[in-house]
Amino acid sequence: MISILNKNNKLEENKNSINITYPRTVNIIFGNYPYVDVINNLIIDIKNNLDPNMKNYTNVKGGMTNWDYFIDKPLFKNFIVYLINKHQVTHSNIFEYFLEKNTISNSWGNEIKKGDSLNFHSHPCFHGVLYLTKGCELILPELNLKITPEPGDYYIFPPEILHGFEENKIEQNRYSLIFNITENNRFDFEKKIKGKLNDK
Repeated sequence: MISILNKNNKLEENKNSINITYPRTVNIIFGNYPYVDVINNLIIDIKNNLDPNMKNYTNVKGGMTNWDYFIDKPLFKNFIVYLINKHQVTHSNIFEYFLEKNTISNSWGNEIKKGDSLNFHSHPCFHGVLYLTKGCELILPELNLKITPEPGDYYIFPPEILHGFEENKIEQNRYSLIFNITENNRFDFEKKIKGKLNDK
C-alpha cells in the first residue's frame, strides 16, 4: 500500500499504477502476486541462502543473498512472466521497452530483522521489489511517499527514485526479492514469453 506523506502530492491511482506529480512526475507500477505457495518457497530459499559476505556490505544493513542468486531460478522467472502478461497491455510503453532492450541483470533476496536498516539510495535503472512478508515501511522521501508491504505486493520503479528506511523497529522479519532491469543478456524477456527458455 502506498501512502502520501505530504498533502502537496498529486497522486493519481489507476488500476495497476500510480502517477505522482509532485515534486516530479513518476509512474510506479504495482500489484499483488497471488501465489502463496510460491511466496512461501521464496522465503525459505532466502533463509537458506543468505550470504554472510554480503551482510552489511551493501546498502542493505541486514541479511542478503548474493546479487544474482535468483537470476536463473524458475520461480523468479515465472514471476517475471506474470508481470509481463499482467502489465504489457496497460503499460505497453514501458513493457515494450523492456521486451526490446532490457533484461534482468540482478536479482537477490533480503532478510530484514529488528534493528536492521536500508541506507537511502537509488538505482540507475528500472527496478522492482516483490514483498514476501509484511514488515517495516519503505520511505521514498523525494516523492513524499511510503510503502507498507503486504505479502505478494510488488512495485516497479523508474530509475533514480531515492528510497530506504532507518532502523526497523518491528519484531517480524521482513523478506523481499529485488531485481534490476538493464540492458544485459542475463535473462531475455521475449524468449521467455515465447516459451523458449527451459525452466526445468
